[in-house]
Amino acid sequence: MKRLDPRTRLAVGFLAIAAVVATRRSSTVVAELIAVVGILPLLGLIRPWISSLKFMLPVTVLVFLVGTISFSLGEALFLSIRLVNLLTLSFVVFQKVTVKEIGESARKIGLPYGFSFILTSSMRYVPLLGDRLAGIMDAQRSRGIDLRPRLRNIPNFLALAVPLLVQSFVLSEQLAMAMEARGFSIKGRTFRKLMRLGPVDWILMALSTGLFALFVSWEVLGSGG
Repeated sequence: MKRLDPRTRLAVGFLAIAAVVATRRSSTVVAELIAVVGILPLLGLIRPWISSLKFMLPVTVLVFLVGTISFSLGEALFLSIRLVNLLTLSFVVFQKVTVKEIGESARKIGLPYGFSFILTSSMRYVPLLGDRLAGIMDAQRSRGIDLRPRLRNIPNFLALAVPLLVQSFVLSEQLAMAMEARGFSIKGRTFRKLMRLGPVDWILMALSTGLFALFVSWEVLGSGG
C-alpha cells in the first residue's frame, strides 16, 4: 500500500468513508463492520486499533444511549455500528497516510500552499498540545490541585486553561519565527519528493469510484429510497 501515491490512498479511504455514510440498511452496516475489522490484520493495524478503542468506545456508548432514548433500539445499534465503521476507517486512513503526505497531496491537487501548511500544522500541533496538557495536569496534581471531574473542581480547571493558553502562544511564536527564518513567503517553492500518479493509481481510483457509484445505487434502490 505504501507504493501507492498518497492521493490514491486518500481517495480510496474517503470513498470508503463516504460509502459508510451512504449506508441505509442494518445488514449492510454489519457487513461493513466485518470487512473493516477483517482488513486490519492485513494492514498490520490490529494492535493500534485495539489501543484506540479506549477513545472510540465512550463515544460509541454515548451515541447508543442517545439513540435508544431518541429512537429505537435497532436504530441505536445501527448508528453505533456505523460510527465504529467511520472511526475505524478514519483511523486506517491516517495511519497509512502521513501528515506530510496529506499536505503535499493538498498542494498537488491545486490548493494554495498556505492552506496545506495550515492543515498539516494543525494536525501536528493537536497531539503536541495534548502532550503539553498532560504535562500541565501532572504538574498541577503534584501541587495538590484536584482536577477530578467534579462540579466543585470546575474553578480548578483554570489551572489547566491558563498554562495551556500560554503554551499555545509560545508554540505559535516559535512557529512564526521558524517560518520567517525559512522564507515561507518566497515564491516558486519546490518539493523534495515529486509525487506522480502511475497506471496502478489511476486504475485503482477509477475502480474505487465505479464500485462506490454501484454501491450507492444498490443501497438506495435496495432500501426503497
